Amino acid sequence: MPIYLYYGEDTYSLNQKINHLVNQNVHAEWKDFNYIKLSGNEKNIAAKVFTEVMTLPFGEGNKIVHTDSDHLIGSLSNEDNNQELENQLSRIPASNILLITSNKKPDSRRTVVKTILKYAQQEEFPLVPYWDKKGIVNLIGKYATIYQVKLTPDVTDYLVEAIGNNTARADSEFAKLAVYASEKIISLEEIKQLVSNHNTDYQKLTMAMLRNHSNLAIAQVDKLLDSNEHPLKIVATLTSFFRTWLITKAGIEAKLSDMKIAEIAELKNPKRLYYLKDEVKFVGVQKLKNSLTLLLQLETELKSGTNNLISRIIEICTI
Repeated sequence: MPIYLYYGEDTYSLNQKINHLVNQNVHAEWKDFNYIKLSGNEKNIAAKVFTEVMTLPFGEGNKIVHTDSDHLIGSLSNEDNNQELENQLSRIPASNILLITSNKKPDSRRTVVKTILKYAQQEEFPLVPYWDKKGIVNLIGKYATIYQVKLTPDVTDYLVEAIGNNTARADSEFAKLAVYASEKIISLEEIKQLVSNHNTDYQKLTMAMLRNHSNLAIAQVDKLLDSNEHPLKIVATLTSFFRTWLITKAGIEAKLSDMKIAEIAELKNPKRLYYLKDEVKFVGVQKLKNSLTLLLQLETELKSGTNNLISRIIEICTI
């Protein structure tokens, strides 16, 4: 059986692929014995992986040994043992599969990685960037086709804005729409009742906080909470926005190149920097630093059972 390397930031699609591979190869009644997942917390991870993958499956079906690429490759850092690695990979029993997964592509310049790639079937699961409207249109179209839901252009535009690049939500929403539509075309008014648009709510909230519009910010938080958005999810989203803004503003003041700022901010497309610069044009670094500090404090408070969500957001709006 082959070695599989799955990687990418679209964890939902990646996990679906893993489940498909397991269901296709591992007998349901023997899954507890023949699907072995070894995490990075395991000691001597490489030794355990190869011990398991060399051991024949119990009962019916095949065996899958699943591990994380960072920890496996990290434990194989001694390039002198590369011939031993190649021998092990080439001797994996035909009944067994070695599954290696990661949220990013392993560094193919490393000898160990080159050796693994000689034997592995690779598949990437990239996340469509949230600013890539054409890519998101294609994503929405993909799920509309899967669930046989007919979309008009105005409904497509709404779903692009409402769902964004969230593949898990796209799958869930279209499963619901397929039942509701029953082969008829759903109107824009119906879609708005069925699919909430949290992305616009988050954008309005973050911009209100950035511009010190506390009343608007409170209204948007209430709207998100009424839509059953969890406070910790709200804080995580806000933290991501403010972190990116802080890196952008600090990079501008430090006179870093656009390429360097984009690299530090982990922007998939440096062109997005043009819009970020405009957003923070009249905002000071200190406000962004203080806002991020308060958001981290808020996260700790929420996890300890103290809900200061509204008061902390008002506090950020007054900085």
